[in-house]
Amino acid sequence: MRRTPVRKKRKDVLQLRAPDRHRDSAELFDLLGKVFSGAGYYRFRDECREHYVNHSHYDWNVSRIGVLDGRTVTHYGVWRYWMRIGASRVRVGGIGAVATDGDCRKRGFMAQTIHATLDAMHQGGYDMTMLFGVPNFYHRFGYVRAWPGQEYVIRVEDLPKGRPGPTPRRLHAFVRDDLATMYNREYARLTGTAVRPTYRSSRRRKGQWEHYTWGDARGRTLGYVTCCRRDGKFWCYESCGEVEEALGVLAVLARRWDYREVRFHSVHYNHPLVRRLRRGTCSAEVHYRRSGGAMIRTINLTSALRRMCREFSARLRRSHLAGWRGKLLMADAREKATLVIDRSKVRVVEAQKTKHTLRGGDEVVQLLIGTDVPRETIEAAGMRLSGDARDLVEVLFPAQHPMLSPWDGY
Repeated sequence: MRRTPVRKKRKDVLQLRAPDRHRDSAELFDLLGKVFSGAGYYRFRDECREHYVNHSHYDWNVSRIGVLDGRTVTHYGVWRYWMRIGASRVRVGGIGAVATDGDCRKRGFMAQTIHATLDAMHQGGYDMTMLFGVPNFYHRFGYVRAWPGQEYVIRVEDLPKGRPGPTPRRLHAFVRDDLATMYNREYARLTGTAVRPTYRSSRRRKGQWEHYTWGDARGRTLGYVTCCRRDGKFWCYESCGEVEEALGVLAVLARRWDYREVRFHSVHYNHPLVRRLRRGTCSAEVHYRRSGGAMIRTINLTSALRRMCREFSARLRRSHLAGWRGKLLMADAREKATLVIDRSKVRVVEAQKTKHTLRGGDEVVQLLIGTDVPRETIEAAGMRLSGDARDLVEVLFPAQHPMLSPWDGY
């Protein structure tokens, strides 16, 4: 009896490549509009076209799309920027617009796209990658918590009652060189913040955020606040300028719109305004997630450490280890590198044998950005230390309370 040959099921082959700005943009924006249609298909498609992808710091060379049978079905987008770690800066790929076509889910296509993008970022000279993700997914790809969410709430009656001089003026064109310069100067050493400009269009989050400035008698801008009114609450997302004047502006706006309190969301813990709030009467909420929210991953440990040498040297000079000499080997889940320290002068070389070692996994990046106090990070991740590593880590990687402004988010 003749047997009928069994046909093997054809395995779908996903083609992974960088999107072409001219050839692929229309189909890519169509995919993103469909996947993120909660904001309205046409609205989100046009946002991508006008300012979110186009006219932004989106990296067309490193981002990746997955193409199946000639159709774009996945996307893992990268927005390049420089992130501050103290006085140093590292090159970060911010991840956004993570999308899979609804007909192609649960087939492993996104995992393939993510791995291809991580490889491309490594080849493209990135040090780290950041995202704001859904729960219980991105840890599979080496991402760990970058920082917790933070909110502060102050009653209007506890805000300054006087006006800060001129009446707050609504600003419609927020992308300006003078405002970027003001921001970079004020946030120069606040870890986690981005070096501006990032987005190049003032249409970013148009209709959601409001920007108000104040100035002097000559018309010069002295500061601004970025705020939002939603769900019956008044939120402040960013402040720049003299603190009491900024709080005075917020008090004027809150009373104008009949709010009883002002909420501060994602304003840096070490910013003068938040430090002023903690000295007064306010309440604070901190939201932790094991997997999800702000997450970070190293792309190139050696490169990241080299960019941080200036900051390492400054931290050592201010410490009891200013005269220490030797080598510290650091290893994360994928790479090893050695810090050569000579009386507060630091340089980075390839891995070398030394009795002073720190060996960990993906969580090593939390030390680099100062997510928590070093001891807590080391114990939670089960890192292994030898020699003088524990004392060195306490000095080299203090808690920094990192935070990224939502304006620069992706």
